[in-house]
Amino acid sequence: MNLSVLISCMHQKDWSIVGRSNVQTDCVVVNQCDYDKVEEFTFVNKEGHTCKAKFISTTERGLSRSRNMAIKNAVSDICLLCDDDGVLEDNYNETILNAFNKHPEIDIFAFKLNYSKKVFSDVCYKVKRFSSARISSQQIAFRRTTVLKTKILFDEKMGSGSGNGASEENRFLFQLISCGMQMMYYPVLIATIKDGDSLWFNGYTDKYFIDRGWSSRRIYGPVYGYLYLWYHLIRHYDTYIKHISLNHLLLYLHKGFFERRS
Repeated sequence: MNLSVLISCMHQKDWSIVGRSNVQTDCVVVNQCDYDKVEEFTFVNKEGHTCKAKFISTTERGLSRSRNMAIKNAVSDICLLCDDDGVLEDNYNETILNAFNKHPEIDIFAFKLNYSKKVFSDVCYKVKRFSSARISSQQIAFRRTTVLKTKILFDEKMGSGSGNGASEENRFLFQLISCGMQMMYYPVLIATIKDGDSLWFNGYTDKYFIDRGWSSRRIYGPVYGYLYLWYHLIRHYDTYIKHISLNHLLLYLHKGFFERRS
């Protein structure tokens, strides 16, 4: 069993992101920039093993489109998602492959990150459809062939660059779990996420709340999505109410929920 890191990034001038991300395995890098080019090269990792890298420069835009391109170009058994702000632990390959070998019934794992903006559990648990909303993309590793058989990929109407906000990984996981795939949270550290500016989050603006309403329906459908909208509102009420009145909060969430987007 082998593993590939799938890195999504933008406007990289060279291959140095592979080293900055501390990649120690094969990888596929999708670099959204102003030209189209595919390059392949090898590098020697810290243990002296030769690894293969595929570096795809593309004029296409959108994080979901980038992830889908990386999945389709990978050839490994296991794929790990990564962005340009992630730095992998030296032993991430061993950690991830051991988890999959120990639990052959599990198709998707979410691992622990060192990230100042999020608290991670120290308890292992099965991830269900709705609890997958707490998972972020750089935690996720999955069996590539199993995922490809479902024909489920990232929704290209969601994610950074789509104009519709984030949560593309939550729809991806919700769909995979709904079709019978098993997922587990495994509380072992695999990466550190560097603090920096988000490419999609511009503060708690009117558009942020409209997109939140829209994504609730997009991910969970009209019934579960509406219930989730209220759950999300209650859970984050103390944060949101500092930035917007309750009347406007309800207005924008509902506006997004019932909005039809092409």
